[in-house]
Amino acid sequence: MSEEDANSPLTPAVKPGDTREANILSEPAIRQSGTPEAKDPELAKQAKLGMSKSLWLGIVATILLIVSVGSAFFGYFVITPFAAGLTLLGTLWYVSIRRRSSSDGVIFYSHSQILYYWPIWVGALVISDLTEIPGIATRVDIADAEIMFAPAQMALFHLIVVAVVVFFTSVNIRGVWAVVFAVTLLAIGLTFSVLNWWAEVFQYLGGLSLHADQGFYRVMGVVLFVPWLLVVFVFDIRRFFHFLPTQVTMVNEIGEGEKNYDSIGVVTEKKRDNFMQHMALGFGSGDLILTPKVADREVIIFPNVLRINRVLDQIQEIREKRGRNLL
Repeated sequence: MSEEDANSPLTPAVKPGDTREANILSEPAIRQSGTPEAKDPELAKQAKLGMSKSLWLGIVATILLIVSVGSAFFGYFVITPFAAGLTLLGTLWYVSIRRRSSSDGVIFYSHSQILYYWPIWVGALVISDLTEIPGIATRVDIADAEIMFAPAQMALFHLIVVAVVVFFTSVNIRGVWAVVFAVTLLAIGLTFSVLNWWAEVFQYLGGLSLHADQGFYRVMGVVLFVPWLLVVFVFDIRRFFHFLPTQVTMVNEIGEGEKNYDSIGVVTEKKRDNFMQHMALGFGSGDLILTPKVADREVIIFPNVLRINRVLDQIQEIREKRGRNLL
C-alpha cells in the first residue's frame, strides 16, 4: 500500500503487519463476487438466454389464450389454443421453479406415466374444434337439436392413437422392436383407412359403426387434460433429486424428510430402452439410475426424467467444477 493510499480518508487504518489488509474488499466487489454469475461468465450467459426463452414462451402463451378466449365472442370457443396456452404457462412455471431451486447444483424431477398421455387429450381437443368447420362434421337433427358428429376416419384414427399410447406406456418393448411394432400398427391402420376396409371389418364384427359427437371429444379432452396438467406441473415436482458438488439430496415428498448422499463416487446411468415412450412421447426423457457410494450399494431408480441427456451433462459440469475447486 502506498503512502498516498494510506492517508486517504476512504482507506481503513491498517496497522503494520496486520494480515487483514489482504481481506479488505470494497462493497461492490463483495456483492459481485457473491453471485454465481460473477464467478462464471458462462453461467451468466446461460441465465440471460434462459430469461429470453422464458419471455418468448410467456408471449406465445398469452397470444394463444387471447385467441382462444376471443373466439368465444364469435359464437364458438376454440379450446385447443387455450389448452396449449395453459401448457406453455405450466412449462414456464416448471422452468422457473427448477431454475430457482437449483442454486449451485442441478435439480431434476421424476414424472408419472401420465406424462406420455398428451396425444390422447390433444387429439380429442383438436377433433372437437375441427368438427366446427363446415363440411367436416356430419350434422344430424335429433329431438329438435343439431348434433355434429366427427368423421368416422377421425374417430378411428384417434382410437388407434389411444391404443398405441396405452400399449407402449404399459408394455416395455425394448430397442428397435418398439419402433418396428409401432410403425407396423400405424401402417396397418392407415392402409385400412385408405382402402376403406374398416367398414367391412366392423360389418363382419356385427355391424359396428364409429360415431362420436363434438361434445364427447371435448369432454374427453378436458377430463384428461386437467389431471395431466396438475400431475406434470404440480404434483410431480414434489419428488426430486438435487445434485450439488458435495452432496446429493433425494426428496420423495416435500415436507416428509430427505436423504443425503456424498456426491463423490455416485454412479449415474441413463436407461432409455423404451423408444416409443421415451423418445416419441417423452421428447428425450429416460430413467435415471443412481448408485451412491454407501455400504449396501443402494440403487435408486428415478423414472421418466425429462431431457435426461441435458441432466447428465449438467451433472458432469458440476463434477468438473468440484474437481477444479479441490485443486
